[in-house]
Amino acid sequence: MWKKKVYISDSAQPFRLNRTKIDLFFDCERCFVLDQKFGIKRPFGTPLVMNNKIVNTLKDELEICREKKQIHPQVLENNLNYIPNNFELLNDWKNPFKGVKYTHKKTNFLLNGTIDDVWINKTTKKNYCLIIKSTSKKEQLSYEQIWSGYWRQLSFYTYLLEKNSIEMSKTGILVFIKTFDNSEKFSKSLSFNLSIFEKILDLDWIEPTLLNIHKILNSNEIPKNSNYCKYCKYYFNIKNKINE
Repeated sequence: MWKKKVYISDSAQPFRLNRTKIDLFFDCERCFVLDQKFGIKRPFGTPLVMNNKIVNTLKDELEICREKKQIHPQVLENNLNYIPNNFELLNDWKNPFKGVKYTHKKTNFLLNGTIDDVWINKTTKKNYCLIIKSTSKKEQLSYEQIWSGYWRQLSFYTYLLEKNSIEMSKTGILVFIKTFDNSEKFSKSLSFNLSIFEKILDLDWIEPTLLNIHKILNSNEIPKNSNYCKYCKYYFNIKNKINE
C-alpha cells in the first residue's frame, strides 16, 4: 500500500514540496503541518471532470500550434503575438508525476510544480508561463474577480523555470476558457472563447515563505487553527460537541 512521505527534521533526503502544498500553507498553516508532518490530509473534493476535459482540449490544440509554430486562432483574436514554445524537457514539466524541479539549498526542499505551458512572444522572444482554467460564469471576467492564488502559482512556476536556466518574463499569463450556451434549451454543444489576462508577477514572497515553512515544519508546536479554515472549524465544533 502506498504510504505518504512526511517531513522529518534534519533528514539528508530532500523533502518534496509542490505548488499545491504551498497553496495549502497560505490557506491554513495548521492543516499544512498536519498534512506534511503527520500525513493527515484534508478530505478530497469532487473532481471537476468536465472542466478538466475542456482544459485538456485546449492543450491538445496548443500542441498542434506548437508543431506548426503558429498562433492559436483565439489568441490571435485577442491581438496577442504568442505561440507555444518548445523545450527539451517540456513534456516532463507538464507531467503531473514529474514537473519542474529545483532543490532549495537553504531548506533542502525539492520544489516541484506542473506547468500548463510556456508561450513565447514572436516579436520580443520573451518566454511567458501560463496556466489555463475553465469557467462557466455568465458575467464578463475582470482582474478583480481572479483569485490571487493563480498569480501566486504563476510566480512559483516562473521561479522554478528560472532556476532551470530558462529566461522568463516577469509577466504571467492566465487563460480562462469560458463556456456558454446561447440556446434556452439543453443542447448537445457548447461554445467557447478565451479570456486572457496578463500581470507582472511578484516573486519576492517565495524565499521568505520557504524559510517560514521550514521553520514551522521544524517546530515542535502545531499552529493554531485558522478562523477562516472550514476544516478546522468543523473539527473543533465536533470536538466541542463531544466534550459537552
